[in-house]
Amino acid sequence: MEAQPPSHQFNSRTVIAVCMVVLLAICFWPRKTNDTLNVPLGVEQAAIVTYSGPAVAVKPYKWGVAVNVRIAKATEAAGARIYDVRYIVNRAGTFDLKDYLTSEDGSPLVGLPSFKFTGDPKLSKHLDARIQETEEVGVDVGGHYFATLIGLGVFWIAWLLLLIFYGRPRPPKAVAAAPEPTLAELLRALLSQLEAGTLDAAAKARLEMLLLRRWREELALTGAPMSASIDAISRNEKTGEALRQLQLWLHQPSSKIRREDITAIIAPYTIEPVKTQEPEAAS
Repeated sequence: MEAQPPSHQFNSRTVIAVCMVVLLAICFWPRKTNDTLNVPLGVEQAAIVTYSGPAVAVKPYKWGVAVNVRIAKATEAAGARIYDVRYIVNRAGTFDLKDYLTSEDGSPLVGLPSFKFTGDPKLSKHLDARIQETEEVGVDVGGHYFATLIGLGVFWIAWLLLLIFYGRPRPPKAVAAAPEPTLAELLRALLSQLEAGTLDAAAKARLEMLLLRRWREELALTGAPMSASIDAISRNEKTGEALRQLQLWLHQPSSKIRREDITAIIAPYTIEPVKTQEPEAAS
């Protein structure tokens, strides 16, 4: 009769085997994945939505909405449309993209896939890379744009200067004013009229005024009143007789004063007086 192993050995092996199976099951059991995407606040994200139902549009914007959504591009495919949807999360929380979409004709979006994401207030250390993946930042302007812009700017400045300065009248050159005729020149002109017999009443009055002016300068009476000046001229030995003859000839035509007598009175005063140079002050 064969000897059977003790029952306690069989039980220990069974327990060990069960423990190993449970441990392996815990290690390799498929874990439930989290289907929610964490996105930073204020950074635009992109999602590709494929839908075979009616045309998709974004719901009307409301003030204070948690997510801003726009459709960047819609592409027709066989039996479906592919939408490039861009969205920006404004505050923390978990949201579903399909809650911000609707149909263009108002019909329900049956079968629209769910796309959940969570707003993360912490910025990712890979934020720059994520932005580059979502949106191409660089702008390449061709066609010699900047060279053309510079050329147009130079042309505009030249055209403006041409409008301002071309054909602009030059300021007239300053012409030196002609010197006023001297007293001798004025008396010389009146003497010519007297000799030609063309001296009218106005010219005679001017002749009298110029002679009185000349006699006042000669007797240093320029600052004296006219009445006092005439009295001094009439009492002077040199000018008294000349003044008497002039007044008789002007105001009493029946007098015996001849034109030649008046010419002899005027002639000495038609010569310019010689200016004597003052001696230079000793240095």
